[in-house]
Amino acid sequence: MKTQIFNHQGLNYKQFYKELGHLLYVVAYSDGVIQKKEVEALRDFVLKELVPFEHSSDSSGMNKAFYTEFEFEDIAYKRAQAEDVYRSFVNYLNENAYHIDNQMKTSIIKAVEKVANAYKKTNKKEQEMIDKIMEEIELI
Repeated sequence: MKTQIFNHQGLNYKQFYKELGHLLYVVAYSDGVIQKKEVEALRDFVLKELVPFEHSSDSSGMNKAFYTEFEFEDIAYKRAQAEDVYRSFVNYLNENAYHIDNQMKTSIIKAVEKVANAYKKTNKKEQEMIDKIMEEIELI
């Protein structure tokens, strides 16, 4: 079953997708290496779980859900510090807590788990990161 997360008034979805890309980078990089299968899982999630439900596009006509993938790739290319990227997501989450409902929380966790499970299942460092993310999400 696909999860629809795109009906909350007042939420800047472009920024949401960027921050989701940040979070997925943190999970994929938590063991020090981003695997090709993790990138493929991210793309699959965007195409199957985000794009079909996102009805808005940016000024160039591109579906805003693709910002998840673009942001992931950009910070991976820049080799961003995972802790800084994680803090960016947590700050965004806290600032927008009133827009993040249980359906959105479930979608975030689903995306995180899909990326973590993509390469030889979830390892210890990835699981620790998932647990940390789940704790943050439960606090809002």
